[in-house]
Amino acid sequence: MYNIEYKYSCAETGHQLEFIALNYARDFDRISSWMKEEHVAKTWQLHESIDKLKNYLLDALGKKSQKLWLLSINGKISAYAETYFAPNDRLNDYFPVVAGDYGIHLLIGEASQLSKGYSKLIIRGLSDYLFSREKAKRVLIEPDINVKQLSSIENTLGFTKLGQLNLPEKTANLYAITKEQFYHKNPSVITYDDSRLPLLFLHFPSYPNDLQVAKWLTKLNQITKTKTPYVVISTFDDCYQFSQEARKLQMRWFKQNKIILAEYCLAMLRVTTDTEMIQKLNSPAIINGMPFRCIPVASKEEALKQAQMILADNSHIYLAS
Repeated sequence: MYNIEYKYSCAETGHQLEFIALNYARDFDRISSWMKEEHVAKTWQLHESIDKLKNYLLDALGKKSQKLWLLSINGKISAYAETYFAPNDRLNDYFPVVAGDYGIHLLIGEASQLSKGYSKLIIRGLSDYLFSREKAKRVLIEPDINVKQLSSIENTLGFTKLGQLNLPEKTANLYAITKEQFYHKNPSVITYDDSRLPLLFLHFPSYPNDLQVAKWLTKLNQITKTKTPYVVISTFDDCYQFSQEARKLQMRWFKQNKIILAEYCLAMLRVTTDTEMIQKLNSPAIINGMPFRCIPVASKEEALKQAQMILADNSHIYLAS
């Protein structure tokens, strides 16, 4: 059983990326097998000796400023990646990194997953993770100049090429992207799951663009028009933020649908442990201004329990609908 530590949904393709923290004992054989693949061996050069690979992984796992990942693409574990704090990495010896810089190393191990555009999915997902979870200000990537799959990330993903680096094992192109540049080019996806109505699950990622907000409101509009009572369970990334225009769109929609929301949206349970957010949700402005109850809960498990209680307390409405 793998513990999923982070998920990324690509707005452009719909592909899903899941992050699993590398476990040395569990995952060594898989990594060793991937390192022997021809397309991996020529760039990573860790295929010739088991001891060399063991030492490499153990050394990397021992660094607090570095994290190692297995990556699942659309439900299939297919890739390996490393994320690292650049000022503590050897990259600092070849390029003047600054505080807030984080780097990426990646490989697609499964040969069957090559030539499907997944390298871009992985870079998007890793960058989103670094910006939203690690609070990166800039993401750096230094692929071998011979890795043609990554030669187009300037145009497709918004990275800027800073030049070339002569590293001991390769000549690399160095690319960089800031948080603002990344989310302008690669908007996040608001995900919703209505398969378990009357429970509606929403997740708000970092920096969804205005189109994503409009799509979310359209979906909520469709659900509301069914006139079925429901409870919303919502989760948010740490860097979640709407644009000013999206906020206006959201408030306009809530105002237009205030009466029907008051009747059929029984509550919104927001999963949060942030003190300021809890105070805000409990403030008179929210309590009196929102057409439904906004309840802070500490975990998704607690949210599920409270949602079931709310539905049970309002079963007469649900059964009559």
